[in-house]
Amino acid sequence: MDYNKIGNLIMTERKAKKLTQAKLAEKIFVSEKTISKWENGNGIPDTSTLPKLCEIFEISINELLNGERLSADSYTSKAEQTLLVLQKEKEARDKMLLTMEIVIGALSIIILLSFCFIAIFLPMENWLQILLIILGLAISLVGVGFALKIEQVAGFYVCRKCNHKHVPSYSQVLFAMHNGRTRYLKCPHCGKRSWQRKVIK
Repeated sequence: MDYNKIGNLIMTERKAKKLTQAKLAEKIFVSEKTISKWENGNGIPDTSTLPKLCEIFEISINELLNGERLSADSYTSKAEQTLLVLQKEKEARDKMLLTMEIVIGALSIIILLSFCFIAIFLPMENWLQILLIILGLAISLVGVGFALKIEQVAGFYVCRKCNHKHVPSYSQVLFAMHNGRTRYLKCPHCGKRSWQRKVIK
């Protein structure tokens, strides 16, 4: 996806509608700085902003993401290309998130062990030892909770019974038995429970 091309289209369409960056920002509830960032190719509108922006410019989301107005002939092929690009970007983002999950989980354990080590082996008051252990537990629980959220939203789980891909709820991920990134889950499609593995695509 060409961010510069998208930025140029936003600028062209904004000027065609005789809108300043400030006026456009006001209409779609973002800052003027955000419009400038898009037009300079340093980002693109998110999914909550795209429909309103396209409505103002009287173009399709497909055209905006391609950075050009499309003829009827090229519309379908460009739509398919856009979907492929978006899928690849999601896969790359999911891989990065799953790597972050490992880092966050490891850091949570290291912090807990460090606080416990300090509390047990360094001379200090009993109340301070307890406080350090509680603090270590609290920090590690927040880290593990965040890592589980990543585990839930990044990629999909695949049912072994019907091969249906799905994203379970946070509570399903939290309470499911697991072995690494394989979890014992109920499939929302066939209703059967199985050991389901995590996949990116």
